[in-house]
Amino acid sequence: MRLLTNGILIIVLVINFSIANLAGDSCLEKNLSDNIEYKLLIIAPKEFIGCLQPLVHHKESIGIRTKIVSTCEIYKETDLCGRDNAEKIKYFIKKAIEEWKVEYVLLVGGKKHQSSKDKWWVPVRYSHIEDLRYKNFKEKKFLSDLYFADIYDKRGDFSSWDENNNGVFGEWLDNKSADDIPDLYPDICVGRLPCRNILEVKIVVKKIINYEKEKCSDSWFKRMVVVAGDTYPNREGYEGENYTEKALEMMINFTPVKLWTSDGSLKSWRDIVRAINRGCGFLYLSGHGTPIWWATHPPENEEYIFGLIRFHMFFLQNGNKLPICIVGGCHNSMFNISLHNRVWTNGIPACKCWSWALVSKINGGAIATIGPTALSYGPTDISSRKGGSDWLDMHFFESYGLKKKEILGEVWKETIKAFLQNFSINWNEKSPGDSALNAKNVEQWLLIGDPSLKIGGYSGN
Repeated sequence: MRLLTNGILIIVLVINFSIANLAGDSCLEKNLSDNIEYKLLIIAPKEFIGCLQPLVHHKESIGIRTKIVSTCEIYKETDLCGRDNAEKIKYFIKKAIEEWKVEYVLLVGGKKHQSSKDKWWVPVRYSHIEDLRYKNFKEKKFLSDLYFADIYDKRGDFSSWDENNNGVFGEWLDNKSADDIPDLYPDICVGRLPCRNILEVKIVVKKIINYEKEKCSDSWFKRMVVVAGDTYPNREGYEGENYTEKALEMMINFTPVKLWTSDGSLKSWRDIVRAINRGCGFLYLSGHGTPIWWATHPPENEEYIFGLIRFHMFFLQNGNKLPICIVGGCHNSMFNISLHNRVWTNGIPACKCWSWALVSKINGGAIATIGPTALSYGPTDISSRKGGSDWLDMHFFESYGLKKKEILGEVWKETIKAFLQNFSINWNEKSPGDSALNAKNVEQWLLIGDPSLKIGGYSGN
């Protein structure tokens, strides 16, 4: 449009654009009815959406249709059920499965700040299984992202994990039978990147893209590093070394790198750092843990060998030679710790847990970790000696090495299903019996990483 005023020519440009598109938040109902199928759903706060776009473009470029939805979009939807934000997220995942045929869900967001209060970029769910055997180690609740993967119960209805509707989820407390009976079988592959800020988002997005965009070189990927010792010196056998040996047997065509206390190959954290820096496709540690360290014992010796403390990760310089790490211990993946939440860190303030520190490490570390968010229980902790967290750790390698699952979330999902098929849960048994401990082992086995990740990367990209 041109206007002539007092001899001055004024040119007015009228630009028509959609405010909704500019904002990036479209109507959720329109989203769910767009008749397009997606494989990967990313749920993140709106503050992280822009930094996640390169990951969306990368996934689309390798044939994985990806949908990214902000948490505020989900919370604002009036037609969506849910008594709190975590349940709204779960109901949205259910709709995404049914409308979009989604197979993988990536939750991007951890704690918002370092206060003692639970405030999250993406909400969490606490499950409640109590172990009354250890007076000095009381733990009534723990993080469980399996809640977001176990969408349907055995009847095919929504699995609330709160059958008595008292707001306490996965309730199996007070030396009683279970009040809530979750199905536990994952219906979808769920992983989380518990990013606290935009910088961490950028770090992990770059690592995932670099890992997947081309096939990992066999020169380093075909190496599997196992780290272990005598987990329980007062019991017969070297448990950690036995478990890692069994895992190696399932990894055909992989070169084993054994760091064991019994043969002197594991003397300190430096041995682990050197092995990781040379490059390996998989890293498996079986021993003891806290949110800030992993350790084990020399043969028949109660002294600890601190294999890897968070501070030691500073010396990891393995670049793009990133392993998938399976860590056996307690609390290594307890990502709700903060400078104020120091119950399980021996009073030492820490802003992020061991597993997340490894994944969010710049210029090295790991591409993903799977490990416990709480106290975990091996066969020696279970009276029947059946099940245990070490079974999950070992059989991850069966799902990948023997069953040939190549997508990280599928390996996680298959391993949990196999565990539940082998060790059924008796919900009528009093807590903390064997069934309660095995249920807790499954519920806390957390994937920190991209569930749609192609293990070893894609060839020909």
